[in-house]
Amino acid sequence: MRVAVLMGGNSAEREVSLETGKAIAGALRELGHQVLEVDAGTDLPLQLSAGKPDVAFLALHGRGGEDGCVQGLLEVMRIPYTGCGVLASAVTMDKVVTKELLSYHGVPVAGGVVASRGSDLDAVADTVAGELSYPVMVKPASEGSSIAVTEVGEPSGLRDALELVFDCDERALVERYVHGRLLTVGILGNEPRVLPVLEIKPREGFYDYRAKYEPGFTEYEVPAAISPPLAEAARDMSLTSFQVLGCEGISRVDIMLEHGTDELVVLEINTIPGMTETSLIPKAATAAGMSFEEVVAEVLEGARLKVSLAGDD
Repeated sequence: MRVAVLMGGNSAEREVSLETGKAIAGALRELGHQVLEVDAGTDLPLQLSAGKPDVAFLALHGRGGEDGCVQGLLEVMRIPYTGCGVLASAVTMDKVVTKELLSYHGVPVAGGVVASRGSDLDAVADTVAGELSYPVMVKPASEGSSIAVTEVGEPSGLRDALELVFDCDERALVERYVHGRLLTVGILGNEPRVLPVLEIKPREGFYDYRAKYEPGFTEYEVPAAISPPLAEAARDMSLTSFQVLGCEGISRVDIMLEHGTDELVVLEINTIPGMTETSLIPKAATAAGMSFEEVVAEVLEGARLKVSLAGDD
């Protein structure tokens, strides 16, 4: 099969995406496929037209690749692709909409306040003080890889954290800080297959960009050292989130286990998670007895067009 691996792009997560794409391309070649490595710039339609792939394997992170834009292009060009469709990609990229949908369906999420660029920041601070207790987490509504995410310990730090977000996003989410253990659950395939729960253990602070991508700043444990009933609850909650949001192919659900309780809180869902051999889903898949190549093959097997158009056979 002729597979175009779409990577890079122009988002803030470009370098991470390139690493994911190179790893996927290598695995696809090991599986016997003909691979086109495509850096998804403004000439992407021309590259795809010239390359004539049978299918596109999406390795793009962040805006322009994980938010439904490229998915829509591939639908128009009638190129089957891996992962979520346009709607699920757009919804899950927006943390505010994701939380609202999950909450509506009874999935626990952290309470928060939404602020828009141009808002009266004093008024935002008053709202936060009235609805939340410090510390809080301040994050962009539509960025990944913990870009511009700040833990704010006291009211005096809120303005700077909001301004950092507004440098890269129209909206900021000020969220209740959930003290506890960070868990993540990967989901693969169209069955779908729910992988073992993995615990993320940053050596200091929260799981920020450095902790994610620089060696030695984070430890991982899979399966997580939690009780079987709690692990099953985390897996069930992740599958429910996956289904409520209309995901398919591959996703990773991040969950906090609140300190001193058995309460689980969904933080977000990633529809094109990192896929190097040391990324979280491959780690969890290894614990389930799957090789990296098997993970890539399972994701590829689910590639399809999600929208039927007039004239399709």
